[in-house]
Amino acid sequence: MAAIAAGVAVALLVLARYFVDRAGPTGWSWPVLMVCVLVAGAAGRALLGHRSVSEEQDGRPSTGVRAAVWLVLLGAATVPHLHGLHVGFLADDFGLLRAARLASGPLDAARLAPLQIFHRPVSQLVWWLGLDLWNGSPLGYHLFSVALHAVNTALVYLLARRYIGSVYGGAMAALLFAVHPVHTEATLWAAAQPDLLCTAFSLSSMWCVEQYLAAPRGRRRQLALAGALAAFLLALWSKETAVALPGVVFLRLVLESRDRRWVRALGVSAAYALPLGVYLAVRFLVLGENWLGTHGTKLIFWTAALPSTPLMLTGEYFFPVHRELFRSLLSPYLWVAAVAVMAVGLLWWIRSLEFVSSRRLALYAGYVLLPAVPLSMAGLTIGVDMVNTRYAYLPSVGFALLFGEICARRSGSRRRSALVGVATILVAAALSIWYVVPWRQAALLRNDVLAASVRVVATLPDSPPPSTVFVQGVPLRHLGAPVFEACFGIALSPLLERRVSIQEIAPTWAALSVMSASDLLPGEYLVSWNDESEDMVIERAGSHRVSEPMAGGPR
Repeated sequence: MAAIAAGVAVALLVLARYFVDRAGPTGWSWPVLMVCVLVAGAAGRALLGHRSVSEEQDGRPSTGVRAAVWLVLLGAATVPHLHGLHVGFLADDFGLLRAARLASGPLDAARLAPLQIFHRPVSQLVWWLGLDLWNGSPLGYHLFSVALHAVNTALVYLLARRYIGSVYGGAMAALLFAVHPVHTEATLWAAAQPDLLCTAFSLSSMWCVEQYLAAPRGRRRQLALAGALAAFLLALWSKETAVALPGVVFLRLVLESRDRRWVRALGVSAAYALPLGVYLAVRFLVLGENWLGTHGTKLIFWTAALPSTPLMLTGEYFFPVHRELFRSLLSPYLWVAAVAVMAVGLLWWIRSLEFVSSRRLALYAGYVLLPAVPLSMAGLTIGVDMVNTRYAYLPSVGFALLFGEICARRSGSRRRSALVGVATILVAAALSIWYVVPWRQAALLRNDVLAASVRVVATLPDSPPPSTVFVQGVPLRHLGAPVFEACFGIALSPLLERRVSIQEIAPTWAALSVMSASDLLPGEYLVSWNDESEDMVIERAGSHRVSEPMAGGPR
């Protein structure tokens, strides 16, 4: 009855949201409804109580077992992403690389001068160092991303091993984190390195908190706390999402079964205010009036009461279905079967919540919900076909920990539970490998567009002043993977043998209408990408229309 009551309450809240703001986020569909079922099941389990299970910690595993676990985790974190190492630069990568090359030194690079868009000095410094370490090669940046994902997988294992007290549970949690397809964008797109770095430093801070709890009073505890605060500051300087980390730390400390836990939780959380204050002060000095960032904040009732972003992240985690990829390469209805299989897995999760204590469930929920709140306040959400799934990278740690807890606590059906857990990891790994396909195709499309553009520019008269080329129809995304976004001009300019001004036309009806009605001056050209011929075509030159394409055409 408690689960039913919670489900009805959540359903009414969703309906109220839908009817009040029909033009809101487009994610209100079957994934969010299934998430509501999950919320209802979790609330019902918390109200009805959970099945008592043994939580005795495993003994120290042998050296062979530990080596085998680390080898499996390393392979799981790297192998699914190896065939995406040669994707190259896409979209925002070109802008970040250009900003790094314009920087006069490491301090200038940390400020991202002269392009002060975000205050992420650690992430920006990585791009600047890449110019010297691997000569700005995209392969170097991709290898670094995969290495960061492997480090994060190891940190998830260490934390899960400490929380759950089981090598098996920790390994299952880390394996699911390593191969989950929702991490494809974060590991394959070099511009998503801030999410990887933020997660690495955030988990390092949480691991230092664990060392703080385990250390006796004295210098060792002070060093652990100092390490936690330093890692928190580095996480903030990697990406703004880490601002929610003190809330997770507070939950971890207040939910432990020790004396004076409230005093300890408040004291450590207050200590986290020191690096947070340093971060905010430096951020204000660098960005000035734009210190809130380019997105700002949207403090409205919905984001404050029940943010939509955590629900969408949860829906994407349990239903990582790339519908366009299913429809284009396989049967159009195969994605329906995939959703059905994932729904069965979700029901298994809900049924297994009775084995998880309320304290652990609250902690894992904190890992999921708190990092998602800043995203929700900034209006950042996951789109269709796995777009912007990099936002789910840090919150997904909570789901992985919950999965490991469930696998470790299931009793009475050990063999069946192990089979379900292994099957879940195998399916996730298969999807993760398959979801690299859009990124490889986006890289091929990028090469075709750039090569065609170079050929077209080479046919233009080489007379002063430099020609101005207005470009329209350039593919922004392909099957959800970014191609150029707003960085086409930055990507094309280094490939041209002479100076040409590249002006992109925004793919909006108003911008296209104004451009079609405008007269071009001598030396100005309007070119467009033709999807059918897969070539760049000159539409107009100067003040007259070109009767036939000056370059390009079907190949």
